[in-house]
Amino acid sequence: MMTISEALRWGAESLNESCERPQFEAELLLAHHLGKERIYLVMYADVPVEDFEVYEALIKRRAAHEPYEYIVGEASFYDIHLKVAPGVLIPRPETELLIDEVANIIEREKLTSVAEIGVGSGAISVVLARKFPNLKIVATDICDAPLRVAGENIEAFGLGGQVTLRKSNLLDEVNESVELVVSNPPYIAEDFTLEKNVAAYEPKEALFGGRAGDELLRQIILDVKARGVKWLACEMGYDQKVPIERFVNEVGVKSIAFYKDLAGFDRGFVIEFA
Repeated sequence: MMTISEALRWGAESLNESCERPQFEAELLLAHHLGKERIYLVMYADVPVEDFEVYEALIKRRAAHEPYEYIVGEASFYDIHLKVAPGVLIPRPETELLIDEVANIIEREKLTSVAEIGVGSGAISVVLARKFPNLKIVATDICDAPLRVAGENIEAFGLGGQVTLRKSNLLDEVNESVELVVSNPPYIAEDFTLEKNVAAYEPKEALFGGRAGDELLRQIILDVKARGVKWLACEMGYDQKVPIERFVNEVGVKSIAFYKDLAGFDRGFVIEFA
């Protein structure tokens, strides 16, 4: 029977090709398998690993580039852990910046009604609802898997009274009046080559935004403007600032402000409509 230290050595070697931090991920997966914190692995290095074949199966999935979050069924985001599953985009750290942008507007303008387009795991709506107990959110998605997983996350945090889910293309099924729309829509150009773990496992409809990548962003801008909503905040691709700026100048808005991610890339915008 393999001990914890032997299992970790084997796990790290197996993940050498597929991970940037093979030792770290081998530890995470073993801690997950044992239902323990990572510190336990250090303290009990000589203890045999029960059901080693289960750990072996987890390592093999990760070695095949399956995202860690799908393997363990959850993702760490903002200050919480969210359930995730295949068919649902794994929330990214960049999206925390979008939430901060939106939170500033909600606070400053004392907003009480928001819509989210493309709910995914529910990450944005769950964090905003937790921050603002008086906020009402209608969150849409066109696919069933995200609506199911978002529903589980909303229920897990007891936010059913604040967040309503709706199957909808963009805002088509949202009849309520809202003051702000937030979205992290698909914005990758269809010919862009993604990393294996993303391309093979994450949902295409949550990633690709059309031939140029910004088609859906343009549609959202037009929809939100047509409804007379005052604010729109979106995440976007690092190379989309110039085309989006040109587009909103044609459409006519009161103002647009872009923000950068932690790596210094353009990552999103906030529009105020006239």
